[in-house]
Amino acid sequence: MRTRLRNYGVFSLSAVDLFASAMGAFIIITIILMPDYQKEVRLEDHLVLLESMAADTQAQLDQTEAGKDSLQKALLAAQTRHMQLQAEQDIVSAELQTIKAKLTAREKQPPPPKPEPDDTPEDTGSRMVTFRFLGLKTDATRILVLVDMNKYLAEHEALVEKTVIRALDSLQKGYEFAILGFQQLDSGPQFYRWPEGDGLAVMSPHNRAEAYRFVHSLSGHFEGGSPLTAAFRAAFASPAQAIILVSDGLPNPAFNSNLPPKALAQNITLANTSSVEIHTVTVGDYFKYKGTVDFMETLAGANNGGFLALAE
Repeated sequence: MRTRLRNYGVFSLSAVDLFASAMGAFIIITIILMPDYQKEVRLEDHLVLLESMAADTQAQLDQTEAGKDSLQKALLAAQTRHMQLQAEQDIVSAELQTIKAKLTAREKQPPPPKPEPDDTPEDTGSRMVTFRFLGLKTDATRILVLVDMNKYLAEHEALVEKTVIRALDSLQKGYEFAILGFQQLDSGPQFYRWPEGDGLAVMSPHNRAEAYRFVHSLSGHFEGGSPLTAAFRAAFASPAQAIILVSDGLPNPAFNSNLPPKALAQNITLANTSSVEIHTVTVGDYFKYKGTVDFMETLAGANNGGFLALAE
């Protein structure tokens, strides 16, 4: 029996071998490059995550800035309100102190004496009678006349001089007195004192004549503003028991710690720790400005004093 010859195709086996080799090479290369591919995929995932976190962080920063601005505005509003409440509290406290001072003064005030004619003081031996000046009355024997010399009183110099002279004429032997003129200039508060220093002079014919000359010398020097805060600070430093303020009653807040008239009267009253009597005499065109009378009356009433208004 003849054996059948088999014919194998060389080309087909070569192609299979080639494909198998190529597949093997592809598999090997894939295995080699797989870690790098996975690393790149992971890096892309990380990048996406980082971008997402950055976006969230930026959003939080934006919210934080907005919240910070809102908090700053709220803080500013709270501080402003606190300042307002503090100012209101100071005003209320000053009013309470004024009322308390009035009540204390009223309790200490002696019974009113019998009516006496005005401007008739007299010395009866060792007993000094009550000083009277155009209706103003006090038992004090140490008197300070406080003269406002602001520019608005320049046209009323004669009335101011006459008023001060009238007050000096009412002082008799045994009294002590002084005169303090004041005004606000560009350089600051300006004072005109007689006698010099913070002391008082004993009433005598010589001292009365010297005081008259001093009052006449003030003519022509009325200028500037009215620094009542500084004036009363200087007046309270003297040993006077009573102060007679001669003014138009128009204090400029700019020269008085920016205080309006009512608050200024309260401030002066609180500074009057020695309970010095304050009598007020309004001179000039006071009838044109209601506030002048209110201020001077308030100041006198809160300090156990009297109030008087004089016109030309």
